[in-house]
Amino acid sequence: MKLQEKTLWQNIKSQNLLPVYLIRGNEGYLKQKYANLLADSVVPAGLEAFNFHKLKGEDTTPEEIATCVEALPAMCERTCVFVHDFDFDDCNEAEREQMVALLSDLPDTCVLIFWQDTKGFSTKTKLAKEILSLIDKNGAVCDLDKREPRELVKFIVSECKKNEREIDFDVANYMLTCVGDDMANLLNEVEKLCAFTKGTIRESDIDAVCIKSVEATAFQMIDALLANNFDEAFRDIKILFEQKTEPTMIFGAIVSTYVDMYRVKATLESGKSLSDLRSVYPAAYKSDFKLRNAANRAKKYSLLALENSLEILSRADFKLKTSFDDNQMVLEKLLIELAKARKAS
Repeated sequence: MKLQEKTLWQNIKSQNLLPVYLIRGNEGYLKQKYANLLADSVVPAGLEAFNFHKLKGEDTTPEEIATCVEALPAMCERTCVFVHDFDFDDCNEAEREQMVALLSDLPDTCVLIFWQDTKGFSTKTKLAKEILSLIDKNGAVCDLDKREPRELVKFIVSECKKNEREIDFDVANYMLTCVGDDMANLLNEVEKLCAFTKGTIRESDIDAVCIKSVEATAFQMIDALLANNFDEAFRDIKILFEQKTEPTMIFGAIVSTYVDMYRVKATLESGKSLSDLRSVYPAAYKSDFKLRNAANRAKKYSLLALENSLEILSRADFKLKTSFDDNQMVLEKLLIELAKARKAS
């Protein structure tokens, strides 16, 4: 069966545990959290030595997993076999067949957990599809993906409250735009904020303490260009380089911002809505949050200006990859050209 986060949490709380779980998705914090919660719920504290088997996917085989799964529990109801980052796609034919045999006949004395931290799970082959189907049939496939912005804002407010600090939803939303949507990073920045402040957290506290994401800094640079504030834009570039941020990451964030603006502008001028655009690019725009920000910035550009900007970005991309010029200087010149493109069109 397919389990969403809420159902998985209820599954753990009620101790209605299944024989096998596949934890995957693009939100690392949630995957680790629920994989550990599952493991902790299977084996009572103090009995881990005989009943908890933790295996590294890169060092284990289906045969070793099967041996652990078939081991009987000692002084408790079930054992837990916890497999971190098993590479299903790297199995040879014999190993895939062993995995299929194991998943087809799982004992009720074990909970097998596959935590796909950095490894994905493709279904390119017939056997891979069969493995996924067996996990789905006999246990649960749990896709833990990045939360919607409104949920992340609630997460920030809740974590601040746990630390006896207050933050209103607008300020929490500002923090989200600055720090990004990675929950582990958000949690780290919340802890820093709560240690730095007393009482109520304000936007100025976030500016003083939090490390802003490359994407957030790119947004700031574009907004500075729109306000003709080149000093601020160049300062942001300098900060990113001082933080040892890869030039390709900085450039990629700028490109992403302009691509979003172009898509929004072209969509709206063709008489369609942001929802239409979101339906065409569901993976890129999982909520309207990113689209609304792009729409607000795109109002200050003509469609021609955005087309010209994409041409400028294409030339800058080539220069970053092929020239020996200083990367910071290339990006600073890029900002000037982008500002000129908006005014000239």
